[in-house]
Amino acid sequence: MTHTPFQFRIIHCAIAAIGLGLGTTAQAAGFALLEQNASGAGVAYAGKAAIGEDASAAWFNPASMSRLKERQVVLGGHYIDLNGEVNNEGSTAAPGRPLGSSAGEFGDEGYIPNFHLVVPFNNRINFGLSVATPFGLKTDFQPDLYGRFQGVTSDIKSVNINPSASFKVNEQWSVGAGVSAQKLDAKLSSQVNYAPFGGTEGLTTIAGDGWGYGFNLGVMGQVTAATRVGVAYRSAIEQDLEGNVTFDNRPAAGPAATLFANSELTSKIRLPASLAISSVTELTPKWQLLTDATWTEWSTIQKLDFQRQNAPAGAAPLSVQDYEWKNSWRFAVGGIYKYSDTINLKAGVAYDITPVPDERRKVRLPDEDRITFAVGSQYKFDKATTFDVAFQYVMPDKAKIDSTEGNPAAGQQTRVLGTAEGDAFILSGQVSYKF
Repeated sequence: MTHTPFQFRIIHCAIAAIGLGLGTTAQAAGFALLEQNASGAGVAYAGKAAIGEDASAAWFNPASMSRLKERQVVLGGHYIDLNGEVNNEGSTAAPGRPLGSSAGEFGDEGYIPNFHLVVPFNNRINFGLSVATPFGLKTDFQPDLYGRFQGVTSDIKSVNINPSASFKVNEQWSVGAGVSAQKLDAKLSSQVNYAPFGGTEGLTTIAGDGWGYGFNLGVMGQVTAATRVGVAYRSAIEQDLEGNVTFDNRPAAGPAATLFANSELTSKIRLPASLAISSVTELTPKWQLLTDATWTEWSTIQKLDFQRQNAPAGAAPLSVQDYEWKNSWRFAVGGIYKYSDTINLKAGVAYDITPVPDERRKVRLPDEDRITFAVGSQYKFDKATTFDVAFQYVMPDKAKIDSTEGNPAAGQQTRVLGTAEGDAFILSGQVSYKF
């Protein structure tokens, strides 16, 4: 088995491109991103742990790589257009400051790239490599929004490098496993109230990054002549973040100059484990039915606690934000119709249950239950090359916000009362190439 320098250059450039990908507002519940291929987007990611139709199987269930008999690379991308708005319904102003704008948009655009590679070693063992973006969040409000003291910008980006392997036990069953190295970058900003100290207000920004490590496991079985099932587990990953906090426009003298001093910081966040159970059933020679149920351990997100490091004596501690998220489920069903030898047509629908309790919903992420509708098409250009395109429309429920944050003793407490509503459009494309 040989590889040309040109093939290695393609793989190297693809991995580099992933690192430039933008995090965007998550299209699964919480801030998870399911958009790791376009071939699954057309069925709303139903059957994702069982279908094993291209090299993205390495990510969704390493056991399903055993279905691939040739070397294959997948390059994909997703354009996400989010449109959202929050509206005030009785919020209180920070002491000494005006309430601000009573409505604000938080829509944004983003791009998510994917790369997957599968290389068969022999007729039982396959090796895989995925470079993906499993978590992301991007919201950006106007700095005069009524909720600005609880959140202005939120920008979370991730890159996950995931080598894996599969083993074909027999003609019915396969198993797989992989390890992950994950980079996380986070940047959160909000306004801070200097009025109690003789000032006005300014932007405070927390920025940090870190690496975490985890693993994934999978099993796939042909349980009947027409149906195969897949089960895939992805472990939680603990991130130890290091960064800094800055305070703009703070008073140059007096207590505020020390209280709001810039400093380094650290934080820990445990990104959730997940378990997916999928099926693919051949209803007829032309029709496939796909299902999926995915559980995500969002209860790992209980609070955000940032600790100052090397701060001057008298510097105010950074606030602890309580989230108290709950574990959640996502359900999807989809179908694939074989229109011809070269064209497949796809459609699917999914229902996502939010992990965010009503009493803990915040301006930064006004998450609610959502429905996703999806359509897609696959075109086999030749024996080596396949193209996929897909379109998804994400429709969340209207979200109620009632959030009180800040230290009242320091004149920082505010209460945000309002609603958030919006939708998202996702356009996905990929090329799969056998070599």
